[in-house]
Amino acid sequence: MKRIRTFLSVVVVATLGAGCSERNDQTGPLSAEFIAGQTSVVADAVGDADKTAQAYLDIVRAEITKQGTNFVFVMTLAAPVPESPELPSWADVMVWQPILDTDPTASPVGYPFTKNTANPFEFFIQHRVYRSGFVDPLDPTGAADVLVDRRPLLTGGQATVTPIKVSVDGAQITFVVDAALLGDPSTFNWVGVTAAAKAGDDVKNAYNKHFPFDFAPDVNSGAPTAVWPQ
Repeated sequence: MKRIRTFLSVVVVATLGAGCSERNDQTGPLSAEFIAGQTSVVADAVGDADKTAQAYLDIVRAEITKQGTNFVFVMTLAAPVPESPELPSWADVMVWQPILDTDPTASPVGYPFTKNTANPFEFFIQHRVYRSGFVDPLDPTGAADVLVDRRPLLTGGQATVTPIKVSVDGAQITFVVDAALLGDPSTFNWVGVTAAAKAGDDVKNAYNKHFPFDFAPDVNSGAPTAVWPQ
């Protein structure tokens, strides 16, 4: 496992766009009430987010379960996510995301970070809200929910963006990702993050300002990353 302190300054959040999302008013197939599966769960204290964070950016629970050929990620927050969350005045995007380190030997360099910035997480699984009028430097469609695969950066390519299914149900966000898109890993390290970011002027400069609101586990306080499965 790579030491958490090597990425705290850059882990906070990527922002790329394209995806599909839905809001549910009742429990459905994306509920946190999972059938039995391989699971990893992190409980996080209420009120430990940055003092500038709204309650819907305060993570109180994050969990991952493999169900058949899918990974299901659920993030529970201290308050319901509004239809139009307010971004910080400086930010281009706000993000709720599990991030995965599936290869302890790799630290891709580049997008969604700057062109010379290495970060050990290969996958960012994101629900985001963009500033009105902003266009992501990599994905001009600007849709809400994607899987960001950074592995191509290791061989001189560009990160890829794949739409995923996301359900926002009150204070709970549920992400469903085909395991094959993650390389169907047998284990990985992970963290849940809420954050905001400001973009650079092109895809190589990507997002040059990242501000985390909350982590689960609290890696910012020295906690280790979570491991799937537990």
